[in-house]
Amino acid sequence: MSEVRTVAPGPLREFTLQVVRAMGAGPETAQEVADHLVQANLSGHDSHGVLRLIQYAAEADRGDLVPAAEPEVIRESAVCALFDAHRGFGHRSTMSAAEWVMRQAREHGLAAAAVRHSTHIGRLGQYTERLAAEGLVALVTVGIAGPGAGTVAPFGGVSRFLGTNPWSIAVPAAGRPPLIFDAATSTIAEGKARVALARGAEVPAGTVQNAEGGPTRSPADLYAGGTLTVLGGEVGGHKGFGLSLAAALVGGLAMIGDAEPTSAGTMSRPPQWDTLLAGVFLVAIDPAAFGDPEDYQRRVAGVLDAAVATPAKPGVEQVQVAGDPERASRRRRELEGIEIPAATWQDLGTIAARYGVPLP
Repeated sequence: MSEVRTVAPGPLREFTLQVVRAMGAGPETAQEVADHLVQANLSGHDSHGVLRLIQYAAEADRGDLVPAAEPEVIRESAVCALFDAHRGFGHRSTMSAAEWVMRQAREHGLAAAAVRHSTHIGRLGQYTERLAAEGLVALVTVGIAGPGAGTVAPFGGVSRFLGTNPWSIAVPAAGRPPLIFDAATSTIAEGKARVALARGAEVPAGTVQNAEGGPTRSPADLYAGGTLTVLGGEVGGHKGFGLSLAAALVGGLAMIGDAEPTSAGTMSRPPQWDTLLAGVFLVAIDPAAFGDPEDYQRRVAGVLDAAVATPAKPGVEQVQVAGDPERASRRRRELEGIEIPAATWQDLGTIAARYGVPLP
């Protein structure tokens, strides 16, 4: 088997859609998941791309993911809403919440939504980019915190306590692409370690600790009881730790009054339930609520253009702002195709055989 397989995005998207449909998802959910995963690959974030199908199949087997579940609004006012994902695909429930805050922010100036009982929601930039395309300022975060949760240790700690708890912020700009900031609060996202493992590569120094808290560059150590480090490392890790905790605490608004881990009835109540917070949180803001939105977007564009025009230091071709690398990757991969590591391709072959969907 060659080291990588190169696949065109169209056939890969159709393959993903058919697999998710075969898992039991409805057509709208399957389309959302397929679009999301392949867009992540196109954007250069293979950690959030089609390799996640292996994870989703395993979660469905355990009952942690309910493919056929549909999101539901269970609490709503003019500017706030609480969604229940019912353990369905998080891409669908989060995009449903994003569409809701978009509509309400247009009418009221701003809107917020929280999502409970979500599974993996993929690349956060997908949601903020959707809102920025409508001229809205957007913030999305997802987090979990509690003893034994996630794969990330607190700053100075050894045991798992946090998810990778990312934040994404998007700001629209006139005449140029928007700012799309999207980053985990761990030094690397868990999926980056997953990709390194699939490629037989090491992770960067300072990103993973083994089960004893010692430094390691082997991604296998993470999956043998190790942990990811928080953003900032030994010097500034308290900042990453604070942002990570905040993601979980803000996302935890979704858990207010939540007596059970899931209304889908597929999970038992974990023993640490009373010391755990988790959820997805979204905010959309219409600049028109504060004045002329065109003037605002012109000013944003001026700042972003000035940032890119900043003289680059030796060894750097050009300064980039958040969102530029993803857009460049899409242009390249739309033409050249998406590279899939051999180990991931083999796993996708297993998924294909299981669900009776031919590989692209």
